[in-house]
Amino acid sequence: MTLRTKHGTATISQFVDWYRSGALNLEPAFQRNSVWSTRDRQLLIASILHGIPLPSIYLYKQVGRAGRPVYDVIDGKQRLESILLFMGKGPLAQDEGPFTVHESIPDDDPSDHWSWRELPKAVKARIQATELPTIEVEGDLSDVINLFVRINATGKKLTAQERRHANFHHSATLKTAHRLADEHVSTFQQHNLLSRAQIQRMKHVELFTELLLSAVNAGQPLNKKRQIDELIAGGSIDEHRLATAATAVKTAIANTLTVLPNIKSTRFHRSSDFYSLVLLLLRLRDQGALVNNHNSARQKLAGQLLTDFGAGVDEVQDLIQRGKPVPAAKTEHRDYLFTVREGTDSARQRHAREAILRKVVDGVFQEGDLNRVFSPTQRRILWNASAKKRCSWCLKPIERWEELAIDHVHPYVRGGKTTLANADILHRCCNREKGAKTSARGH
Repeated sequence: MTLRTKHGTATISQFVDWYRSGALNLEPAFQRNSVWSTRDRQLLIASILHGIPLPSIYLYKQVGRAGRPVYDVIDGKQRLESILLFMGKGPLAQDEGPFTVHESIPDDDPSDHWSWRELPKAVKARIQATELPTIEVEGDLSDVINLFVRINATGKKLTAQERRHANFHHSATLKTAHRLADEHVSTFQQHNLLSRAQIQRMKHVELFTELLLSAVNAGQPLNKKRQIDELIAGGSIDEHRLATAATAVKTAIANTLTVLPNIKSTRFHRSSDFYSLVLLLLRLRDQGALVNNHNSARQKLAGQLLTDFGAGVDEVQDLIQRGKPVPAAKTEHRDYLFTVREGTDSARQRHAREAILRKVVDGVFQEGDLNRVFSPTQRRILWNASAKKRCSWCLKPIERWEELAIDHVHPYVRGGKTTLANADILHRCCNREKGAKTSARGH
């Protein structure tokens, strides 16, 4: 690590002026979300009022417009945000609003809750004149990010996703996961899939990153969360594959919430269970099963079966906790429970969970008509009859037989027949992206 540092001080008033002028960036790309509670912020302001020294603010110094210095906050974001918020300023002021501190001001007055607006002028001036120690850092961005990760190894430690965000913030995969995760914040909170605190620590981004990479990998569960870093660091994913995976994941989540509209009352709102169920529905849909967002009898039946199974798993968990024997009829429930108790994130456990859940909904999403899927003979006829072998959806050549998918021009779920006259060839990934939309020839 080759960094140049300069120790100094800056008053709170100076930090406010820098923020107002755009010279202070509280949210550089490698930073994490705000994780302090109101209590944390109140304690900080109380420390300033009592004259207690604060830790150094680490600033990444760069050259801005007209040669003026611009500072990215490496460490101290939460402290500066809290000071600005107390003063009714900063990025959180609109969402959270100012807070109060419970102090005796002046000392002979009874203890009271004080807002910034209500503070005596002399106390405001003392706060604004408070000097905070600073360490200005100059050097390569990669070294600065490494410093950020090291500094945050103590205190409120960085989560795995926060470290990933710092190290790979330029990754297209991570940016896509972040976008999708932010789009689903209200959905996740509404269905109790993740708490506000978990979302603040980027747990929703981590979940979407795993789902995206699994979708890119044909719906296969990842071996462990550490594999996310290996896959992201190993190289960029083709833009088309990433977009297709994003569509598949969004669709699978919507399908999951259609099947289990009251998911928060079942065990499937838990991250490990939710991940496995979303991937199962993604894979079933990819394999031609009738998984969709229609509130049909099929979706309701699947939801009831899953709800009953989840309740059975909870019953087994209760029996084990009370030292009671598990009935033979509950063996599968017990096996499922073990997959979420130890090694939850291993591929072996995730595959086992998916296999058990697949049995639970076995046959529910399959059409009784055996002619729903094109036969191997029909596939060969269509492949060999196509001179250019061009995908009817993206219009690009299909290079290999393994990439081939046969699709109904007029969708099967809307009455289309499984005949050569109603068939088109597509890439497998394009077929998944297209879903039940009419094919290009049927436009």
